[in-house]
Amino acid sequence: MSRHFWRGGRRTRFPGRNEWRWHLQLQAERLASPLRIAAILAFLILWPVLRPVSSPPTSGIVPVLLFGLFLYAVLDFLVLRLRPNLVARFPYGSVLLDFIFAVSLSAATGGGQSPIFPIVFLGVASAVLRLGTWPGLVSTVLYAVAAYLMEPRSPFLVPVLLLLGISLSLWGTQIHDDRVEHLRDPLTGAFTRAYALFHLERLLEQGKTFCVGLIDLDHFKSVNDKVGHVAGDAILQQYVHRIQSGLRAGDLLGRFGGDELLVVFEGVSMAEALPIAERLREMVASQSIRVPDSAETVSLTVSIGLIEALPGIRTPDLLRRVDACLYQSKRMRNEVSAC
Repeated sequence: MSRHFWRGGRRTRFPGRNEWRWHLQLQAERLASPLRIAAILAFLILWPVLRPVSSPPTSGIVPVLLFGLFLYAVLDFLVLRLRPNLVARFPYGSVLLDFIFAVSLSAATGGGQSPIFPIVFLGVASAVLRLGTWPGLVSTVLYAVAAYLMEPRSPFLVPVLLLLGISLSLWGTQIHDDRVEHLRDPLTGAFTRAYALFHLERLLEQGKTFCVGLIDLDHFKSVNDKVGHVAGDAILQQYVHRIQSGLRAGDLLGRFGGDELLVVFEGVSMAEALPIAERLREMVASQSIRVPDSAETVSLTVSIGLIEALPGIRTPDLLRRVDACLYQSKRMRNEVSAC
């Protein structure tokens, strides 16, 4: 299920996609923004001492340009911290400003005028994006040292490359989190707990009507003990796929932990969500699943706790309510409890 997720088509349109990606982008922006401020301050302080020997006659305007970039970086930092929703309305604006910032910084410090700058720029960018966070940062340092050895008359080339490598490493980490760690559970293909909780919080912030179900496979531990964990994982995968097939387009299924699944029924009241939950329960109970590499079959049932999100409720309170509701179902097993 998950291996086709990023190849386009319907599954790329997951619930809250734009909000989630802006959430990750904002994390990277907030980490990179203080680095810009620190780098420009260092340039302002060191410029009189370390400016290139072959400075052009117009180098006197460099401190003015650096000070302007410093004001931009401070303003960017304040907006990201105090008005993130304002920045979210213009996601491409931040990319354009970053481009102007990078070009201006290179021009002001003389780093971009070095003939080796394109070579080391491509080297840092390709290494960071290929190797990941920490190996990418190590390679950035090595490229910066090599650049200084090759071009000692352009000392500002080194911090420019370091700032570039660190920023790209932050972005690479966020992209990796988006596509692998924080979005899809690698075993079942369901959404991860982190993304499911993020989606819940966004729906609560927007004041939307929705219901939440917590699903638990009855006596699944005994199945694992009987057939082994490898076969148990395969059985869990099949049950999750079966539950996913019974959901509506736009409903979100996340792996909450172990064999517990969290379902978000967006835009429905309890009266509308209850028949869907009952259908899921019947789908699981009505069909057995074959144990991998065996002629044996396994039949399981699910217990489901179902609640409607009340206005003003917080995510921890909502989770406590649905967990208590699931506990009621598990007293009898193979039931849906609406609380």
